[in-house]
Amino acid sequence: MNLPQSELDRITGKVITNIHKCYDREQAQLASLAETAQTEGVIRDAAGNLVESLLQNIFDTINTEIPGANIESIVGGRDRLSKTIHYKGRDVEFNQIQVDRHIFSNKKRIAFIENKTYLDSCYYDRALADFRKIAQSLKQHGTDPADVKYIVFAGQNAAKDKTLFVYEADFWDDTKHLTSDPNGIESKIFFFLKNKRSSAKPLYKVKHELDDDVIKKFVSFIIEIL
Repeated sequence: MNLPQSELDRITGKVITNIHKCYDREQAQLASLAETAQTEGVIRDAAGNLVESLLQNIFDTINTEIPGANIESIVGGRDRLSKTIHYKGRDVEFNQIQVDRHIFSNKKRIAFIENKTYLDSCYYDRALADFRKIAQSLKQHGTDPADVKYIVFAGQNAAKDKTLFVYEADFWDDTKHLTSDPNGIESKIFFFLKNKRSSAKPLYKVKHELDDDVIKKFVSFIIEIL
């Protein structure tokens, strides 16, 4: 969707205002929960919910400001994909393919998003492995996998930039044969919090600053693919 720059600026401004309010509320709740939580798992789940809430807040704002966007973000488990593997003389059905969020606009898939409170190299490698399976599934079912986007929406960067770039390049190289698009298939990472992750300063203890510039880029990217 192509919008005049003035309109895009207006919408991204609305998103920034709303997401700051959402972040203030969600981070305060996370910090309060951490004071009484019995296990790290409870805190980890709550931090994951914070990321989910921020992402949904962005989509809700875009839907409000662009009525025709009709973005729907659903849990991957409600939209599992499948692929068939011919192995040792038989067809094996792999039917549990999904990531955190499958994104639709007007009932058409436009993106797959993996959410992370922070992203290290292992998490990214796993996300890309799932994206590979999704691309293979789409190809088998007659859809060009380059027609959708593969996104990681994460709080902070916990990996070396060079490592992330190498994994990104490997994903592109491993999937380029699946599409007729000469640019191949690329993954995108958006870190919505500033600075590198520090284990001594987890999100439930420190309210890290939102990166407005990255959030604006994410919003522009989503609007562009509508």
